[in-house]
Amino acid sequence: MIIWAITSGIALFFVLQNVIHPQVQQNSGIDRLKYPLDTRVRYRIGTVDARFGLSREDVKQLSDEAVQIWHQGTNQQWFVYDDNAKLSINLIYDERQAHSIARQKAHADIEQLIDNHNQHFDQLQIHRQKLHQEFETLQNELNTWQHNYNQLQQQINRTDHADQYHHLITQRNKLLEQKQRLDQKVYAYQRKQSDFNQTIQQYNQHSQTITHTINDTNQKFAPRQFHKGVFDGEIINIYEFQSKDDLRLTLAHELGHALGIGHNDDPTALMYPYAQSQNLQNFQLKPADIALLDSR
Repeated sequence: MIIWAITSGIALFFVLQNVIHPQVQQNSGIDRLKYPLDTRVRYRIGTVDARFGLSREDVKQLSDEAVQIWHQGTNQQWFVYDDNAKLSINLIYDERQAHSIARQKAHADIEQLIDNHNQHFDQLQIHRQKLHQEFETLQNELNTWQHNYNQLQQQINRTDHADQYHHLITQRNKLLEQKQRLDQKVYAYQRKQSDFNQTIQQYNQHSQTITHTINDTNQKFAPRQFHKGVFDGEIINIYEFQSKDDLRLTLAHELGHALGIGHNDDPTALMYPYAQSQNLQNFQLKPADIALLDSR
């Protein structure tokens, strides 16, 4: 009879605690009896695949920072680290992390491609300016030559003195020789301009190639749901992340599920199902996140 009463009391205690503090369901029955008034979720670091390049202490530190997002955002303690906790956080390396690495490389390659393209554009602008200056110089030289030639021709047409006539003809021949040299400079300029136009055409084609590459990459690596981390009711498995900041937010997201809450519709919130618009470096809980806690 006494045993039945104790068992019934424990069962009733668990039921009431589940209703009032649903997050305690992540703790073992022994811990719930051992710490009956402590409603914090107890967690620990489990498996950490070395291929992620992080130590257990690194993951523990990032997990603590993820926990602080919840504590500071609500002014309430929701989690406590315990090496013997039921809930474990594991970093499992599989094709998802390989996909993440490929995504980072693709974006890095695009950034390098754009940077090189921008440098090429700057060089083209300098080249364009030089060609413009060369054109202006040639135009001035041609105008000056034409002016001198017209004046000389008028003098030739007006003179009746034989010696002066022969002298003017000699000057005209020199001007015509000068014109040949100018024509050669014009021809050289036209070749440069033609080559430059071809370079511009290639640049524009390269711009289109970059645009296609960006679109293809964005489609291939579109923002995805938080499947890089999964909470299955007993463990948190992390399968991919791009940086420590990304891992911190992913951990905080999955810890939110451990509190018994789902997703919301605010793209900047922690519990939004897609990782895309959140502030990774200095994230703070959004009202939409806190509202999920209040509506459990």
